[in-house]
Amino acid sequence: MSESPILIYDWPMAILHVDADGFFASVEQATNPTLMGKPVVVGVERGMATAVSYEAKEKGIKRGMLINEIMRLCPDAVLVKSDYEKYSLFSVRMFEILRRFSPQVEEYSIDEAFVDLTGLRRIYHCSYEEIGRRIKDTIKRELGITVSVGISLTKVLAKIASKHKKPDGLTVIPGRDIHLYLKELPLEKVWGIGANTSSYACKIGIKTALEFAKKSETFIKRYFSKPFYEIWHELNGRSVYPVNPETKKVYKSISKAKTFNPTQKKQEVYAQLIDNVENAFFKARRYGLCTRSLIIFLKSNDYRNKACEIKLTDYTSYPEDVIPFVRDAFEEIYCSNIKYRHTGVILTELVSVSMRQYSLFRNVVRVEKIERLYKALDSLRIKYGRNVLVRASVLNKKESPDREQRLKIPIIDINV
Repeated sequence: MSESPILIYDWPMAILHVDADGFFASVEQATNPTLMGKPVVVGVERGMATAVSYEAKEKGIKRGMLINEIMRLCPDAVLVKSDYEKYSLFSVRMFEILRRFSPQVEEYSIDEAFVDLTGLRRIYHCSYEEIGRRIKDTIKRELGITVSVGISLTKVLAKIASKHKKPDGLTVIPGRDIHLYLKELPLEKVWGIGANTSSYACKIGIKTALEFAKKSETFIKRYFSKPFYEIWHELNGRSVYPVNPETKKVYKSISKAKTFNPTQKKQEVYAQLIDNVENAFFKARRYGLCTRSLIIFLKSNDYRNKACEIKLTDYTSYPEDVIPFVRDAFEEIYCSNIKYRHTGVILTELVSVSMRQYSLFRNVVRVEKIERLYKALDSLRIKYGRNVLVRASVLNKKESPDREQRLKIPIIDINV
């Protein structure tokens, strides 16, 4: 017997969910075309797969698998080190594309977003499905990655839609068709409902999302807590979770750290540290923050940490103001007879740049020069990737490109 529709109207609201396909691995393929079509595994520095391409998934490789196990299963797998700053840059660019279509964009995670499309059919003179297709095509054309898109009346339904066809999918669930997508969907596949809750629901006769959605309000309130009552509303096409366009701007701290092949070479360890400093301050500038306190730390091959805190007289968003102090602190904690495998930096005492105050004796001309310089550098990094320009000392990293490749990388020589 066919199920009756949950709703008799289609679009009181329209929420789009975009989910990048195999994001980290896709970014690596987009920035290195020789990896296209190959089973790419990201996370070699951790000894396990943190992300895999769809080609790798077809070979049976899954996230969390150990590298040794992966190579036995798929000897032709391409192992790649994680580059979270590069992924962050692609994420920023993806969100910028979404905001061209709607001002109501919620950055849910590094590779996911919700977009409120309600009322935009009139502006774009096309259906919500066509708007979703234009978004997909724009991201693919400009970033070289594919995304799966779901469109429906609520966030929960849009999430269900985006997972319906992956990768590179586009699924639209209007109000009249909600029941068609929920009737075969196991309850544990619904966003916000885990294995324990679905197991409990099964004991009281609920196995599918549609069975859950069609229960009475009295029943749901009796057997489930508030979060699941809200999900019940969302599955019935009633929006409870609005799209929140506010970007994250409040951070207690910003940290950047990276593991690398163990080494005793001083220049290599210092290069890794400076790379983290550059990336931490880049993130601070992205969110309009500045700091006057930072902690640097080194981790030895036997997992012992040594750290040093640096206090500044003025707030800053620029590595150029802290590099001399970082160099001195590094000299204090570095030991030449120890192998190191990990470096990092933590920025603390963060405030908005609008609240920043300089001391009376601050060289304002120098500050303005640095601000102009980093504004130009940041725009290049966002457009072309973080390695478009690098500080000369960073080239001493152990995993730096070989000499022939290094000649192609512009080097920053700052003298302000």
